Amino acid sequence: MTRQRLRAIAINSSIGFSALVLLLILGAARLVLKDARDSVFEDMRLRAEISSRRAGTALFPKEDLFSLHFLVNTLVLDKVIKYAVVTDQSGRIRSHSDPDKIGGQDASREGTAARGAGGSLTQSFTGPDGLAYHYFSEPVTVGSRRLGTMAMAINSETMKSRLAATTHKLVLIFLAALGALALLLQIRALMRREQLAAELKSVMVHTVSHEFNNVLTVLDAVIFLLEESEPDLVTPARAELYKTLDYERKFLKRFVKNILNEARMEAGKFRIEKKPLDLQDLAAGAIAAMGELLRRKKISFTLDMAKDPFIVSADPEALALAISNLMGNAVKYTPEGGWITIRVAAEKAGYATFRIENSGRGIAPADLVKIKTEFFRTGEGQAAAEGFGLGLKICSDMLALHGSALEIESEQGKDVRFSFSLPLTADKLPEAAGAAAEKQ
Repeated sequence: MTRQRLRAIAINSSIGFSALVLLLILGAARLVLKDARDSVFEDMRLRAEISSRRAGTALFPKEDLFSLHFLVNTLVLDKVIKYAVVTDQSGRIRSHSDPDKIGGQDASREGTAARGAGGSLTQSFTGPDGLAYHYFSEPVTVGSRRLGTMAMAINSETMKSRLAATTHKLVLIFLAALGALALLLQIRALMRREQLAAELKSVMVHTVSHEFNNVLTVLDAVIFLLEESEPDLVTPARAELYKTLDYERKFLKRFVKNILNEARMEAGKFRIEKKPLDLQDLAAGAIAAMGELLRRKKISFTLDMAKDPFIVSADPEALALAISNLMGNAVKYTPEGGWITIRVAAEKAGYATFRIENSGRGIAPADLVKIKTEFFRTGEGQAAAEGFGLGLKICSDMLALHGSALEIESEQGKDVRFSFSLPLTADKLPEAAGAAAEKQ
């Protein structure tokens, strides 16, 4: 499964999980608000009960209106209580948070119901202002004698002050979850646009590569005809020209292949098929392909390999491409008269390590990470040779497909060392490879 596919699955799963969390938050918010509302109601009932006892002491044995008014006005200091009232059994208002109503008659439906109730009573109704009201009443008694009724009312507006803190916290939690979901949706949209761009790029690269390959096929045929049709005319100078043509043709083929493979990697269409192979054979093949350029640049070359094969499980094409790019990179940036060393060895238990080192300008520490990215080239690299900055990116990607990583060691103005390691396998080489080796 490709990295892009895994990212898409992770994002889609996160979006689904975030949506579920939002639904859970909404459900939990309703329960929390209901619990908070019930808590306010329970608090009002308790306060009505306590206040009714205090009202009883203010009404009996002698009516103390000051204490009664003080009690009522103390209650409405709490912003959640809209009004409080004490009435006698006939409905006459003995005390009210609205002074204008004191001495009047309480003919309201809720007041009448409260006076007729044998105990505490909670009523809900719509007030004249259109708001939802909740009316809590408690009989005022002394012994078995009922003196009147203590009541207090709250409405939907006054309750907001009591529920504000809880509501704000729930809103913040909901907005945080909603923001996370929105961010994930934005990331998914960007990923889809990125995927579309990669697919369009892949189509374009495939088209251009096809046209390049057509031209290269014609060049192959022309070079072959020139060499074979007039063997008597092949002079040392002409032979050198043929070698130059052959090298440039191979370079162009490798360049086209690099671009094509990079596009396939980005589109998630590059697949590897691992099989047992000798890492030293791949290294030898890459060296042979660069032999002419090594001689032309007078580069001193050292090869350090063991007699016994180093069998690893890898995709032949992908690993050969990685080694070829490392070799081509070393040859390209090694100055004329410089040196290159290749070593294949078991540097750590259970692993085969391919290491290539070359003389040159080196790489600055700040560029060691950037150099593995697409189209990046150091200032020294641009001055030393032409290129597009694809080779090391492709090499790094190919090694990543094998669970390995490209390691780079260098300092500016000094040698450069590239290496990677692959686990050794107990598998044997395919029979065809073994038979070919016997014939040689």
